Order: sequence, then structure tokens, then C-alpha cells
Amino acid sequence: MFSNYFKIAWRNLIRNRAFSVINILGLTIGLTCSLLILLWVWDERSVDNFHEQGNRLYLVYERQFVDKEVFAGYKTPGMLANEMKRTIPEIEYASNFSWIDDSPDRLTFENNSKIIKFDACYADTDYFKMMSYPLLQGNPATALSTPGSLCVSEKMAKAFFGSADVALGKTLRYDNRKDLTITGVFKDLPENVSAKFDCLIDWSTFLQENSWAKDWGNVGPNTIVLLRKDANPQQVAAKIKQLLARYNNTSHHRVELELQRYGDSYLNANFKAGYLSGGRIEYVRLFSIVAVFILLIACVNFMNLTTARSAKRAKEIGIRKVAGAARSVLVRQFLSEAMLITGLSVLLALALVYVLLPVFNQLTSKQIVFPASNIYFWCSLAGLTIVTGLAAGSYPAIFLSSFRPLTVLKGTLRFGNSNY
Repeated sequence: MFSNYFKIAWRNLIRNRAFSVINILGLTIGLTCSLLILLWVWDERSVDNFHEQGNRLYLVYERQFVDKEVFAGYKTPGMLANEMKRTIPEIEYASNFSWIDDSPDRLTFENNSKIIKFDACYADTDYFKMMSYPLLQGNPATALSTPGSLCVSEKMAKAFFGSADVALGKTLRYDNRKDLTITGVFKDLPENVSAKFDCLIDWSTFLQENSWAKDWGNVGPNTIVLLRKDANPQQVAAKIKQLLARYNNTSHHRVELELQRYGDSYLNANFKAGYLSGGRIEYVRLFSIVAVFILLIACVNFMNLTTARSAKRAKEIGIRKVAGAARSVLVRQFLSEAMLITGLSVLLALALVYVLLPVFNQLTSKQIVFPASNIYFWCSLAGLTIVTGLAAGSYPAIFLSSFRPLTVLKGTLRFGNSNY
């Protein structure tokens, strides 16, 4: 039965080429714009949300009460990670890190005659135990455990040694200050990472070179913690709240510690009066609404064009009703036509998205890849196609199928407020 509906729908499309082209192009443009925006939204929401232990991974931030003012931010003391791990049993791993919300240090690395600049950050021993950054060479448990340790990306290893397989144990001198030994090679970071770096230097080296970080009154680095599987985040947050009271609280300066899920920090990084208050998530929500609005306009345009053309199909509807076609059959027929047009529009929109994605990436400073192998994308697209087809075709189907055959065949069909 449904194959007959689509056969008839296809014949109608071929018979009315100009109308079909206008309708398909209208939906295609709307779908293309919506898909590009939704891919951007999807990419934004994926940032830092790919870690296998992401539901237990948290970023620590400070709320500072200075006289009558309240400030907040992710900068914490450089000794905080070890102290939290030592005093809070629910914390399985903890690492200081520099810097999530700032640019990484651009350092010069040298090996023999090769001198190349790379983005470097510093991290503690537990870092690779918490984050899903696979090591191609080295042990995640010990890669950053000794002074002078250096973990490099696969790209950096190839730049100096031609291959990641031979980099382990080699020495690189950085900023002509100190020799570091490569203790690990990690896979190049994916694009949906907020804190990007080419290499990591052990935290003890950071403390040696930045003695101010040992002072509990100074802040700068970030602190990341991984809770135990049985830990309650609310209870842990309550325990750490006054952890710094013994170190740097005074009569006019008080500090509280709070937890934020690591995967939420990219989109929710703004503070107001000491408390989290949105961030990039506002743009994500705004553009999500814009994508839906564009698609809705395309659907309304489809409805208007189909309804405006209804007079040309009135006789067809009248004859089919006289021949015994029930209204439900006609509704299914018109919905099939709408679904066929939507399907063709989706195919064209996918082709346009694929072609326009490099330009879109330039415009948005992104590196979005067409998700051809992502099953969730195709399932979502199938759902979007069905919803769009039903939304675009529902009103025309109901409207056209309501024509009275006698009125139509007599030629007395009227629109507006008159009966039909």
C-alpha cells in the first residue's frame, strides 16, 4: 500500500516539476542551515564530555569573600590537589594543572639541531589516570611521577624523532633551561578538548620553577579531581568547602571551595557574585532555537505552497472521493508526498552540508568533521526527517482531504470563509 502512495507521489512530483523544485529547494535550504547550526551545537556540547570517567570527574573552583565583595574562579593554590587527595577519602585521584582557562605556555624544545616551539602545560602524577588521553608509549600511572618527566603528543614525537615508537627515553631541552626525559607519548588530542597542549611537564618541575605556587595565599593553577565510584558529590562538596580555612582565611578574606563537573565547565564558566552563571551554554541554547525556527519557517513555506496549489488538485481529489477513497487514504497519500519531498530535501541538504562544512569551520573557528560513522547522527537525522515531513505535510493533508466532491466537481469550490 505504502509503495503505491510513493509511486503516485513520485508521478505528481515529475508532472509538476517547477512546483516540486521550488518546494524541495525551500526545504533543502532550511534543512542545510539547521543542520550546520545543529552540528555546531553538537560539537559545543561534546567538548570535554568524551572522558570515560566523566561522570566522576570534577573541576575545583574558589569562591572568595573579600570584605563585602564575592569573587569566584578556577584558579587555585598549586598544592591543593595533593592536599585534597590526602584529606578527603572520597577523592580517588587529584591533579593540579596549568592552565584550563588560559592559553598554554609556548615553549621552545630542542634536540640536536632541531628547535621547535610547542604548547606545553604542567600536570600532576594522577593526570593520565583520570583523563581519557590514551598513551601510545609509557605507563599512565608513572608517566609524570618523577621530576624532569615529559609526555609528548604523537605529533611532537614525530616532529623530533620521526616516530612515536622511538621517542620513549629520549631527552629534550626546553627554553634552553633544563633537560627533560620523555616518559610517555600520548595520542594527539581530539578537537573537542578545551585545554589543548602538545606536551605535559611533571608538576614538581612546575613547583621548582614557580615557588609562588607553594604559597597557599597565591592562586593560579587549576585542580581536577576524580571521585570514587561510591562517592556522593554533594557530600564531597560539603567536605571541601572550608578546606582552605586553615591556610589563608583572615578577618577580611574568606575562601570556599566548590565542585563543578569537568564536562560542564566549558559551557558554564561564567561567575556572578561568586556563583556559576551560564557562559557559552547561552549561545548554544540561542542557536538551537534559531535552528528550530529556521526549520519551522521552511515547513510553513512548504505548507503555504502546497495549500496555494490546492485548486489545481481539487478535481483529482473530488474524483478519487467519488470513486470511494476515504479521507484517511487521501491524508496518507498527501503525507507520503510530503515525506518524499522531505527525504529528497534531506539528501540534498546532506550534500550541501558536506560541501559547505570547510567554509563553515572557517567561519566558526571549528574543526567539525562530517559525522558519517556516527550512528547517533543518522538516528537523529531519521527522526528529524520524519518530524519535518509530518510537520510540513500535516496541514496540507488535512486541508486537501477535506474538499467536498460534489462542490469540487460542480466547479463551485471557494476558499476563505466560504464552505468547500
